[in-house]
Amino acid sequence: MIDIHCHILPYIDDGSTSIEQSLKQLKTAEEGGVSKIYLTSHYFRGHYQYTRQEYDEKLNALRLQASRAGLKIIIESGFEVFIQPGILEDIQEKSLTLGDSPYVLIESELNGLPIDFYANVYPLLRAGYKPILAHAERYVSIMHKPSKARELIDKNIYIQTNAGSLLGFHGEKVRKTAWILLENGWTHFLASDDHARGEYGALFAGCELIGERIDKQTTELLTQEYPARIESGEKIPYSYVMVKRPHHHKKSMLRSIFG
Repeated sequence: MIDIHCHILPYIDDGSTSIEQSLKQLKTAEEGGVSKIYLTSHYFRGHYQYTRQEYDEKLNALRLQASRAGLKIIIESGFEVFIQPGILEDIQEKSLTLGDSPYVLIESELNGLPIDFYANVYPLLRAGYKPILAHAERYVSIMHKPSKARELIDKNIYIQTNAGSLLGFHGEKVRKTAWILLENGWTHFLASDDHARGEYGALFAGCELIGERIDKQTTELLTQEYPARIESGEKIPYSYVMVKRPHHHKKSMLRSIFG
């Protein structure tokens, strides 16, 4: 598995508060089957703002300690960028992407995507970046109308869902929204969004639930195949699920996944 969203890098945002805490999370992730993890620290002008050198120093220090601890998990750089006017300049100057890829993990106001959200994302698209909206199920506007995720996908924005949301960690409304996104093919990545505040395990439990409620192919698609394409540069399809709803109000539903 590949985890594209977590806050395990210490001393930089609201995630891990020590090297020891970070190593514990990385060890548990590796033991559970995570082979690569992107340490996506918050980047928010005026709140979580730092130089790329400051980030890299902390990343290299953690990599060194992980190697000394015998961990084999691949630790990649990454950021969770708060979308606001002019943010493209920061992304370009500091390379606020997932690894060396053009993919950028983005976030916005949880109480509802602002009116100018897409206007601020569009410059990223024009510049060749591929934005991924973090934890889409947690935005109030998407909770009220989950099909808004489909509208964002139609505008070339990828969607990421938190495994913890599927488990109800953020409330029932978020849980229901997360499953709606999954069952309609309106999410492309499942990630932990781990903040090192408890055991690293939500990603594994979420994968089990998806396997039971949908199928294992979907689990592999969202945690292995699509995340692996970030580094390789291979195209990730925006649409991959066809939902066929039978007539005459039958309860059954056929789902097919295609690439």
